Amino acid sequence: MTEMKKRIKKALEFIVVVIALVIGVLTAKSLSIESMLRGKEEAVTLAMTEEGIAEDYVGLPAADDIPRIEDAQMWEDTWQTSCVTVEPMDIIPTGIGVRNTWVSAYTSSRRGGQRYRADVSQMAWDVFGEYGEYFLIQLPDQSYILAQMSADDAKKIKSGKETVLPIGRKAGVHRQALPQIEDLCREYDANTEGLFYCINDRWNESHDLLVQIVRIGSAFLIAIVLGTILITVVGKIFKEKEEE
Repeated sequence: MTEMKKRIKKALEFIVVVIALVIGVLTAKSLSIESMLRGKEEAVTLAMTEEGIAEDYVGLPAADDIPRIEDAQMWEDTWQTSCVTVEPMDIIPTGIGVRNTWVSAYTSSRRGGQRYRADVSQMAWDVFGEYGEYFLIQLPDQSYILAQMSADDAKKIKSGKETVLPIGRKAGVHRQALPQIEDLCREYDANTEGLFYCINDRWNESHDLLVQIVRIGSAFLIAIVLGTILITVVGKIFKEKEEE
């Protein structure tokens, strides 16, 4: 093999390794790891919610008697302490996310110091699932409200599957996110004074490390397998050219 062909081969091997890493990260990011780890959970009834505070039940499966938000007026009348649910007709991603409550505001830098994580971020840059995206969800009366939910629940709705969201409550919208979503909210006439929040913060806080380990491990495994296959293909192509 000539020196030029060797350089081309090494360049191609480097490119396929990068491609394998990107595919591995994107695939691992899309895996429903949280749902797999949580398994099937018992649905929470309205009577059960009366025994505690709303935060105790947010993110847990909703039984049939949990009030469902059917229209914009019902949402306006919902108290922040109420446990409610929604069966969205449609979902629209805003592409903007807020740092999850269980994610530390600081991360270690290469120089040994600490770097502040932004409160709000574009979801395209959220590789490790540190941010919860804002969505617009359509109610049965065709109106839209803001919502935050797990990525797994969002995927179910996007796929067209009928989905009753977990128990949620009315929460505030992050002031730093407002300028980035207000145009879309105005387009769909969605009120920005509150959002439907149905993420189980307590479970995520206690399982965050496990989820990250599984996700990173999955990314590397996918990248190694795919990278090995692609490098083998590159090797065979150059071997066949040499034999010619």
